[in-house]
Amino acid sequence: MKSLPSIDTMSARPDIIRSKRIFGMIYGTMAGIAFAGSSWGWDGYSLSQAHAYFPWNVLITGAVLCGIVGGIIGWLTARMESSFVGILFWLMGAVFFAWLTVALPLQIAPMIASKFDPQLSTLLNYNGDIEFASRFGVALVWILPFTVIVGIAQIPVTEPAVFSISFFGKIAPLLFGMLVISVGGVITDSLINAQFRSAIIALDKTTQFVLDNKGNEDVDPILARELHARAFVAVEEEMTAARYLMVGNFDETLGDINVLIKFDKAWVTCEVLYNQPISCETVSP
Repeated sequence: MKSLPSIDTMSARPDIIRSKRIFGMIYGTMAGIAFAGSSWGWDGYSLSQAHAYFPWNVLITGAVLCGIVGGIIGWLTARMESSFVGILFWLMGAVFFAWLTVALPLQIAPMIASKFDPQLSTLLNYNGDIEFASRFGVALVWILPFTVIVGIAQIPVTEPAVFSISFFGKIAPLLFGMLVISVGGVITDSLINAQFRSAIIALDKTTQFVLDNKGNEDVDPILARELHARAFVAVEEEMTAARYLMVGNFDETLGDINVLIKFDKAWVTCEVLYNQPISCETVSP
């Protein structure tokens, strides 16, 4: 009686080897996209509800870059068939993800936005006093443990999935990697995204209040004071319902942020100090 081929024998077949590498690439790609989604997904949605300019810029760019890098790392790990080597590859991935966490909102996203709206090239002033290295270090510390887990687990969880005949058996490893690395992505939100997002949301809320009460002599003074509506006194005539907001400048602590507002016929810059609008003035691109 002819014996059935063993798992080790099957693993040496060219088609199985190819399947392992493809599955490893998919594992890494999905992990990278999951990291981007957890890092910038909520940020993009919140900004899209607050009239932000190019609200999905960071998420889309991050998903593409993280997906590509994750896919390469996953493929290399599967090709080497070594969890130890895989950890080294994923450690390099953690360094890239940490760098991107800081570089994307501060350097890459504004550059891309300026390509779509050339006026931004003269209006954006993202200085270098943001303590890039220290924020990168913090991001790396937060991301590293979860990325290492993804790297350690890749070979043990993906190889059985190659031989699985059930849908869940094949998708479970992908879900595992996505879930683990997403935790690291969520934690990084407070590094930069939260401060930029909060300033834009606060200013947009005040902008809407001022627009809603144009010409209204019975404005609730307490609410107007709480929203710092007087910040728009100098630019009230330029304000229109159609508007786009984007961070234009900031201090090293990300507490004092200047937010640009693009109205129909004018650009306005507003200082927002710890989510409280202070003053606004028109600017020329």
